[in-house]
Amino acid sequence: MSAPAQKGRGARPVYLTPWGLYSRYMLGAYLRHIMMVSAALMTIALTIDLWPQVPLFSGNPLTVVGSIAWLAVLRLPDLLPPFIPFATFLGVVWSESAFTESRERLLIWNSGRSPLFCLVPALLAGLVMAAALFVVDGLLRPAAIHVQIAEKLGREGIRLDRAQSGGNHWIALPDGLLRAEIEYGPPLKLHNVTVYKLDSDGHLSEVDTAATARPLGDGRWRLENGRYWHASAADQGNVLSTSRAAEEVETPFASRNVTMVLDPLWLHNLGLSPQYLRLGELHQLARAQIMSRDLSAYKTRRQIIFGETLLTCAMALLGAALSMLYFAYQTRWFALVTVLLAGYLAHFASKAFTLMGEFGYIAPFLAGWLAPLLMIAAVARALFAIQRRRGLGAHLVDTPHYADATSG
Repeated sequence: MSAPAQKGRGARPVYLTPWGLYSRYMLGAYLRHIMMVSAALMTIALTIDLWPQVPLFSGNPLTVVGSIAWLAVLRLPDLLPPFIPFATFLGVVWSESAFTESRERLLIWNSGRSPLFCLVPALLAGLVMAAALFVVDGLLRPAAIHVQIAEKLGREGIRLDRAQSGGNHWIALPDGLLRAEIEYGPPLKLHNVTVYKLDSDGHLSEVDTAATARPLGDGRWRLENGRYWHASAADQGNVLSTSRAAEEVETPFASRNVTMVLDPLWLHNLGLSPQYLRLGELHQLARAQIMSRDLSAYKTRRQIIFGETLLTCAMALLGAALSMLYFAYQTRWFALVTVLLAGYLAHFASKAFTLMGEFGYIAPFLAGWLAPLLMIAAVARALFAIQRRRGLGAHLVDTPHYADATSG
């Protein structure tokens, strides 16, 4: 027999740490299943995206295969980001379901581990996927689409070709209207330019036409090879000619500087979706003076890039919390369907808020952050329900801590 323990000394307490064997084991399972779900979703998405584009390629079969493979690589950063938060949720739920069926969850519950500590692996998985999402969505996606545009590769590369003007564009100005064809550059240049300027009463006060226009900075533009007409101060409201003698006189010019509140960076990126803009450009355009709905889209996109990182973490936590709440001991099909439906509704809500922000129905901040904040509230509610079931109340601690009764 072993010697009895000395009086006043007990067995070594057992403390359950947030980063231990369990956390590492579950983190590995989460990431493995998330990658499997992401791969399955991307296989379907790439097939749907690339199959209609195959007729765009011709030539040597080996060259065609190589071009399609290169296009697939470039399309991944565009197709993958929308799926990452939902794939994170599905991967966590998959792992938790397998954990329950193997009775490992029951073993962890019996060990007295805090439900809060059980969420640590999900939080870590969410942080890993959030970092990956930021890199892919914020950095790789704009870079990939610009490669497609430069090489005129695939449907998007041809559609967004910056060498094409796309015909005449009508652009609203704070004091008038502009019609021009855009040479996106760099350097940016406008062709077949017509500028209509209005006075404070809304009457047409000036018309400038030019072959080309170039930005000079600080809201100044240089018009070249054109003509201009300016209403007389005595009769600014009368711009209609009723006789040959009353025709307005247009003054020709070789070069003329005019003021237009028109952002050159916005014109350079006109036609590109906000998700294709580099972070620096997006930051500038979100604060620019633009007479267009694009401003709401730029502001919303800037919030989404950072808000979706919290969304990904929230989706991982939501999957783990709902799984522990509804099938901690047994995976019933009804409970599993309920959890999956909750994850899909959360995914759908985030996309709906994004669209509402882009079209100006809600503030950009709410579009980017409302969905993840609501999900965090749902996680807190589910965690409290689990705590109450286990008799812990609001005490987020491991219980019990094993120690000898004689210890002081």
